[in-house]
Amino acid sequence: MSADYDYPEEIDNLSGRERRRAKKSWRRDDHAQRMAWLRSQRQAEPTSPAVIVALVVVLAIIILGLGGGLPRLLGGKNSDDGAPIGLLTPGRSVVLPTAPSNSQPAGETTPVATPTLTPPPPVTERPSAESTALATDVVGAWARAFYTRDPAAETYATLVAKCAKYMTPEVASSFSSAGDPTYDALKKDGGKSTVIAAPVSTPPVNADAPVDTPERITRFVKVTIDVTGKHAQRFDVPLLVTLVNQDNQWVISEVSGGTGP
Repeated sequence: MSADYDYPEEIDNLSGRERRRAKKSWRRDDHAQRMAWLRSQRQAEPTSPAVIVALVVVLAIIILGLGGGLPRLLGGKNSDDGAPIGLLTPGRSVVLPTAPSNSQPAGETTPVATPTLTPPPPVTERPSAESTALATDVVGAWARAFYTRDPAAETYATLVAKCAKYMTPEVASSFSSAGDPTYDALKKDGGKSTVIAAPVSTPPVNADAPVDTPERITRFVKVTIDVTGKHAQRFDVPLLVTLVNQDNQWVISEVSGGTGP
């Protein structure tokens, strides 16, 4: 603002001292009027969009904080684990305490060391080729005998007893006590079941079968069955069969899968 003033003419007619006082008062009033006019002009002007955006950004920084919320707001990484926000990351490994040193001063209590868990040793022994062949023969013979059914000629209990030589007493008892409703349905239908094929092989990878040992072998068999009667059909029954060696003979100790046509 200019420092030059255009004083009123009546001030010039005053004496020297009065003229100086009048000019000072006039300048003070003039300055107050100019400031009032500037304030009214600023209040009348609309707020700039850039100013609004700047105010919002400043407010966001204050609320979220420079060290915490702002990196998340901008899509950055979490400085705590180094992984992008929203991604699942594996947990941090746990460090087990080590055994205390023997140089501990007398009188102090020795902390108990946490035992280290070690996995069981891998099974290195495998059954012989002869044992595997014998177990394979037992599975094939049992499958053909157990799924060849003629309900009109024999009961289900008789069928289980006939096949008991291929199974442990526990498995045979389990089959007898559980029964087989499909056997009764086959009898009601006036039909029979015949085994067309029963190939025995190594269990598939996705079968989650136990590792074979000299005392335990697991085989996979797919029994193809032909059913006659009112509702004649042909279908496959896949089974996972585990055998154990009892008295130098391989017998079935577990069967996973279907029980009948």
